[in-house]
Amino acid sequence: MTLRILVRGLAAGLIGWMALSGLVACGGSDGARKERVLLIGLDGAEWNLIRPMMSAGEMPNLKALVDRGVSGDLKSLVPLQKSPAIWTTIITGKPPEEHGIRGFVDQVGGKPLTQNIRRVKALWNILSSTGRKVGVVGWLMSWPAESVNGFVVSDYVQYQAARNQRLENRTYPPALYDSVATFIRDWETVSWSEVSTFLSQPFDPATGDTTLTNRLAAIKWMVAADQGFANIADHLGRKEPWDFLAVYLRSMDTMGHLFWNYQNPDAHPPQLVDPAMTPYARDIMRNNYRWIDGQIGRLVALADERTTIVVCSDHGFVGGGGGGVRDHRAEGILIMAGPHVGKGEITGATVFDVTPTLLALFGLPKADDMRGKVLWTAFDGTIRPEQFKQTLPTYETGDGSPGEGVASPVDKELIERLKSLGYIK
Repeated sequence: MTLRILVRGLAAGLIGWMALSGLVACGGSDGARKERVLLIGLDGAEWNLIRPMMSAGEMPNLKALVDRGVSGDLKSLVPLQKSPAIWTTIITGKPPEEHGIRGFVDQVGGKPLTQNIRRVKALWNILSSTGRKVGVVGWLMSWPAESVNGFVVSDYVQYQAARNQRLENRTYPPALYDSVATFIRDWETVSWSEVSTFLSQPFDPATGDTTLTNRLAAIKWMVAADQGFANIADHLGRKEPWDFLAVYLRSMDTMGHLFWNYQNPDAHPPQLVDPAMTPYARDIMRNNYRWIDGQIGRLVALADERTTIVVCSDHGFVGGGGGGVRDHRAEGILIMAGPHVGKGEITGATVFDVTPTLLALFGLPKADDMRGKVLWTAFDGTIRPEQFKQTLPTYETGDGSPGEGVASPVDKELIERLKSLGYIK
């Protein structure tokens, strides 16, 4: 290590210590601030469907947050990138070329990318180092579960192979898995009658063709995954102490890739709409959004008067032809509601701004090496720029060297799902 690097590291560490000790915290002593944040990630959530549904009274839980807080577009990475890259940017404030997560799989070997490839700290790492209790449930690219001051339930617990005891680090602490296993749904136990609650009319696989049956069967793993994560978050959110809780739900995106075009089949090219699917699929997206709103209601119930609730998506949606990022729209959603949040529309927000803004809620400064900004206009005036007396060059303490992807028993199932959504061939 060169002297220059050593001195730079010591300086960053000293300044970091000052910030994490509360010396640059909002309003003076950070210890006096007992903020909580509930972050709900909705992959692919699209305003063009949410807004008319809220107006029709079909998404009351999301509408309640919009009505009492701020909301608007959240601009994604441009050019559009795959969800792991975007969600890692959201939770780090760094671009993919810095955090190291660019997609679902390694472009050379085709092996799924894993959390240990991330080269920078996530928000939960930063908050852990300040003594805050954190919880992470289902966040994309969170396996192997890393050590935090709190708990992590990785996204890999949704896969069948994850129930095999050979898969380590499904949760942190590792023993936590035994206490949450009963809340994880086995997608094969999802009945066709439950699938039919998402359809425009009931479907009997005994009378349908194989292609139709297989495509509709995908709803089983989509629903099982989100319900399992909502169940776990509901359980741990009541049982464990937390100052920051991040929960990720994916089915708005996965269902969108297969069924978005069926809301208005005549508006899309024939090759992207199967006439045999249309009678069943017209209402899938609305039914899914309505169902997700119910899960949001469960999660919001975990919040108290000190809790700021943030709901965001990594991108919007324009089409469902199994086209991967080609189905995405650059504008996702952002909703914030809580004790320090104002009311009305927020503009100019990007995925780089989420972590800096949440740090400000906790009285911590944005690091200079974070590309985004604090969304000061989202606040009601109780949190202001002048309250942050010092800047911080970085929260990083390591050399930024990436790890290598870790093979696991879930790789085959994960890759099969990605193929079904058009992300890989």
